Amino acid sequence: MADHDKMNPNVPVDASDEALLESFFNAAGKAGAAGATPAPSADLLARVLSDAYEAQDGFMAEAAPIPAPQATTPAKPRRSLLAALLAAVGGAPGLAGLTAAAVAGFWVGMSPPASVTDFASTLTGANATTLTSAAPGDTVGAPLLDYDMAYVDLLSDG
Repeated sequence: MADHDKMNPNVPVDASDEALLESFFNAAGKAGAAGATPAPSADLLARVLSDAYEAQDGFMAEAAPIPAPQATTPAKPRRSLLAALLAAVGGAPGLAGLTAAAVAGFWVGMSPPASVTDFASTLTGANATTLTSAAPGDTVGAPLLDYDMAYVDLLSDG
């Protein structure tokens, strides 16, 4: 029995069809084993090629025409420096966040909370009045002024 019964079980095949197919397969097998496989005639090959060329021409006629090349588009206008900087920080939302952080940093720097003052006095060894003294001629802020001068000396020494 042939393998086509397993492929499509919904198609009924009777015994006469089966015998006819088996005879064709046996004849092809014997002809192939004997080396008697017939070559296609030149007329057949010419007809097949003619049909193929007609099919290709039909596909080319159905294809969309290739558009002609158009003139080049003008270059995009350059962005201003401000627009480039705004894009670099993430646009308007990024600029708003950067501004809020700068304002908060300035605020904390000008009026530090007590916890920052206590931490700074612990690091420098000065008391809170020394750190908050703003008078330039006041001797209470001397340790901080000495520190600032030492830092300036480091910068000038290189």
